[in-house]
Amino acid sequence: MADIYIVYTAVDREVARRLHDVLTTRWAVWWDEQLVGSYPQYIEAEMRKASCVVYVNSETARDKDTIVGELEIARKQKKPIIPVLIDDTEAPYPLGTYSAVTLGAWTGDQSLEGWKQLVIKISEVVAPREKPPRPDTILEDRLRLPGLFMSVSSHETQLSPEDAISVAAAFRYPNVLLSAYDWDPGRLPGAGTSAAEQIADHRAAALDALRKAGSLILMDSGNYEASRRGDAQWTPKLFAAALARAPHDLACSFDVMNPSRDPKAAFDEIVAGVHRDRAFTSAPIVPIVHAPRLDAGGHDLEHFPILLRDLASELRPPLLAIPERELGPGLICRIKATMRIRAELDALPFYQPVHLLGTGNPWSIVTLTAAGADSFDGLEWCRVVVDRASHRLNHFQHFDFFIDQSMNSPYEVTQAAVRSDDIHFAGKTAIHNLDYYAEIAALLQDACRRKALEALVTSLLHQANTRQLTQAVPDLFK
Repeated sequence: MADIYIVYTAVDREVARRLHDVLTTRWAVWWDEQLVGSYPQYIEAEMRKASCVVYVNSETARDKDTIVGELEIARKQKKPIIPVLIDDTEAPYPLGTYSAVTLGAWTGDQSLEGWKQLVIKISEVVAPREKPPRPDTILEDRLRLPGLFMSVSSHETQLSPEDAISVAAAFRYPNVLLSAYDWDPGRLPGAGTSAAEQIADHRAAALDALRKAGSLILMDSGNYEASRRGDAQWTPKLFAAALARAPHDLACSFDVMNPSRDPKAAFDEIVAGVHRDRAFTSAPIVPIVHAPRLDAGGHDLEHFPILLRDLASELRPPLLAIPERELGPGLICRIKATMRIRAELDALPFYQPVHLLGTGNPWSIVTLTAAGADSFDGLEWCRVVVDRASHRLNHFQHFDFFIDQSMNSPYEVTQAAVRSDDIHFAGKTAIHNLDYYAEIAALLQDACRRKALEALVTSLLHQANTRQLTQAVPDLFK
């Protein structure tokens, strides 16, 4: 027995196929690809079994007699009908008065607001049989999940922001996080001088090259740098000016650094901040949600998963960002906290991706992915050097011992950089790291598609550490 019956015309078959393929992961779905024999013989019987009808409306469909006939049968059977608009054509009378969702030329992007509206409407009629699965991509296929962003910051890294951006552009790294703080003229080295103007010009040129390389740019709020430097003068107004100055594809919210321990008050604070920040940019806003602080130190996580679920339900963001460091003192605590968050978010009708801020350690990335996180950012690529053989991080100055790994890289840009006399030590080390993180991202995405995360985690952590992990968190890979 089907939960959903899809009505569509042959011209719109590709959209109907995408709808069928994605909806089938959570509901029983019927469409005429399953039909055997005479169409009129089955249509009324199959529709009678279904709980609701999803109608793909288009210029071709609205005036087609067979489509009008199917919809009339659905109305006579008193089936809830959800029109899905894939062009500017109004739905036929009387469906024009029905609550519809707009998908446009939908490619299967589950981060689209119209898609979230559709699954919410369906869930109101018939409960899903499965929790929402992690999509392979979001943001019109620009961000593959799990995704790794390389962070760029002026605070305690081996590369200036302009140099880091240039290295990422040369490597054509797909996802980069920048800090709005580093795009404020008053916070550049030598602010107010010609030297500062030159730095600003170099950063702008580097960012232009990065965007031409096709990178997805996530602009952070700048509160990380401001808090580390004790800069109490960093404000939403300066953040807005930085967003206007630096082109980007996504922007984090100007975070509420110490939200109320009262969940309702914290919810209101964060939602108000996101609505304010949406006026600063046309790009989607990624809410940063901090856990309330405890007087004795640490963070109060008791109501945190519910707060995140309520925020996701209200704001429906492409990503929901959480500082990893606030999820517990050790990795196992953080894994358990992430699992609780994922369980709560999976109660939503749609899949809500989670981004963990400040997560660049390979062990953390793979284990927290297994726990339910979907994307990460970290500064490790421009602070330390990774040993590809052990997947461990070492002092930046130890790159000398890992040059051979870069010499054997499958990426020509890495091999060329290591051999070049024109690229300084820090640049070579950073490219070595980018090479590694690009490979880990690809392995992680492949493991998720094949449902083989446990094997990948074991290959990084090795048997003894994986055994300890599964003993501490028995449900991690279930």
